[in-house]
Amino acid sequence: MNNKKIILSLLAAFVLLSATPVFADWYSPYTPYYSDGYTSVSTGDTMYVVLCNESVSLRYLPSMDSAVICQVPLYDSVTFLGDVGNGYLHVDYNGYCGYILSSYLDYYEPQIAICQYGWIVNVNESASLRSLPSTDSPAYLQIPAGSLVTNICDINDRFYAVHYNGIKGYVLKSLVQLNYN
Repeated sequence: MNNKKIILSLLAAFVLLSATPVFADWYSPYTPYYSDGYTSVSTGDTMYVVLCNESVSLRYLPSMDSAVICQVPLYDSVTFLGDVGNGYLHVDYNGYCGYILSSYLDYYEPQIAICQYGWIVNVNESASLRSLPSTDSPAYLQIPAGSLVTNICDINDRFYAVHYNGIKGYVLKSLVQLNYN
């Protein structure tokens, strides 16, 4: 698996460093979403996914035609690696290097916390912790009924982002009882 990431990163670096433009819109001017004239990001800075319903695509190359490496959930963070100049930013997401459209990234951390903690309710045995805020997303962990979840954030009309035993994921809102104290 690590070899695949290394090969893909090397391929992406080769394409970027190549003297021949690969994309027709490579030199088109644009104003990056993350730069407001007063503040801009530097290599290694954290950026956050914004302005989407559930997630954005992390792509192998800076083009809409490029294959997708994975989905990066709304409000999740990435590490800024560079600006390729065509509306895409080069980023690292959990060890996967790729490209995301700059209009979906911001340097301000979204402030969407609902409350610090709550409990899993309305289930007989457990609730599914999912990798994306969608019932189409596979459950990678089961949270037992009555378990404590923390850092609860409002994601969309159906899901909360939660932490359970240090693991971040998404749970249906109807299965979380919030504690506002």
